[in-house]
Amino acid sequence: MKLTPPTGRGRASAGNALARTTAPGFRNPNGQVVIAATGARSANRDSQTIYHLRCSKCTYDYGCNGMDIKGRCCPKCQDGVEGEPLREAAPMFDFSGSSLI
Repeated sequence: MKLTPPTGRGRASAGNALARTTAPGFRNPNGQVVIAATGARSANRDSQTIYHLRCSKCTYDYGCNGMDIKGRCCPKCQDGVEGEPLREAAPMFDFSGSSLI
């Protein structure tokens, strides 16, 4: 995976406030913006959730686990590693009955 050394802290899209790397609107130093948490599990890292990222340079959408957001490069225009598939989380079942939660 192509990562770059941090050039400073990420920033939220509204102003220069510091943001958590998984918060929607977070932009990393390479211009990758967090859109939302998908709730789906990462296939590459145990105990990680996939987040929907969008490149601010070419608008490419892809999935990324939470640990890699800070240094992520776009797979399409920055020669970054291919992102994880964007998919919805599996439904939660209530085993006390037959309905979904």
